[in-house]
Amino acid sequence: MTDTNPDSPTRPAARTATASIALLLALGALGVSGWQWYQTRQVLTATQTELARRLAETGGASKEMRVLTQEALAAARATDAKLSLLEARVNESAGQYATLNGMYQELTKNRTDWLLAEIEHSLAIASQQLQLAGNVSAALSALEMIDSRLATFDRPQLIGLKKAVAKDLQTLKAVPYFDVVGMTVKIERLMLAVDGLPLVVDHHRLADPARQPATVVPATAPWWERLAGDVSRSLGELVHIRRMDKPEALLLSPEQAFFLRENLKLRLLDARIALIQREGSTFAADIDAAERYVSRYYDRDAPATRQWLALLSELKGVPLDVTLPDLSASLKAVREAQGTAGE
Repeated sequence: MTDTNPDSPTRPAARTATASIALLLALGALGVSGWQWYQTRQVLTATQTELARRLAETGGASKEMRVLTQEALAAARATDAKLSLLEARVNESAGQYATLNGMYQELTKNRTDWLLAEIEHSLAIASQQLQLAGNVSAALSALEMIDSRLATFDRPQLIGLKKAVAKDLQTLKAVPYFDVVGMTVKIERLMLAVDGLPLVVDHHRLADPARQPATVVPATAPWWERLAGDVSRSLGELVHIRRMDKPEALLLSPEQAFFLRENLKLRLLDARIALIQREGSTFAADIDAAERYVSRYYDRDAPATRQWLALLSELKGVPLDVTLPDLSASLKAVREAQGTAGE
């Protein structure tokens, strides 16, 4: 049974115990709070130390960063200066390149003009040789030289000229070839050899086989026999018997022989003119007439005459009636190229 009386002696003891417990609990709570405060203080101190250390490190890094930044800025400024200098040099080089390119274009243009002028001159000479003298070999050589010169130039305005020259070159190669200059030289040789040809009347003297040689009278014979022998010998020297297959050759006086030689030379001269003018019928007629003159009035058995006729036979059968092409297409092309190059 519990004592409910407030004035009981057990009541204060209970209160004292309760107060002690509360005091102990308060002291314990205070101790715990103090320990926690200490721990928190330690943690805050350590945090502050770490923060200060990190701030110090950050400050050093910032200084280093500022140094690096300044160095980078200095390098950037130096790079900008170098780039500006390089840009100036590039601009200067570009100007020099433009100047050099213009000079090169002008030089190339001048070289092309010189080439076209030279080609036009060569074509004009080749055309004259071809039309006036019929010299196909000279024109062919000129076109081959022009074609080789044009092969070293790749300018567009020369394409038409190259095609025209190549076409005329192929046309000339298809023309039957004969050496006009060589034939002219042969005709000159024939004309110079005319004066040395022996006439029939000079080299076809045959003694009469029935005539006996004059008898020699001894010196001891009487004077009338010696006189008769001298008279007989003199008459024998004055009279000669000649056998001629062509009696008309005996009718040639020295003046007629001179005119015969001159007429033969004129025939050869006409043949040379016909050769230059490429008149085949006239050339053949003159050559045949010269051969007839020599066969009729000159000694064909003489070595000089045989050589002369052999050289004359080399001039026969030459195709002079071939129509020669002209170089008008190439001349037109080079003049058009000159107009294009001058633009």
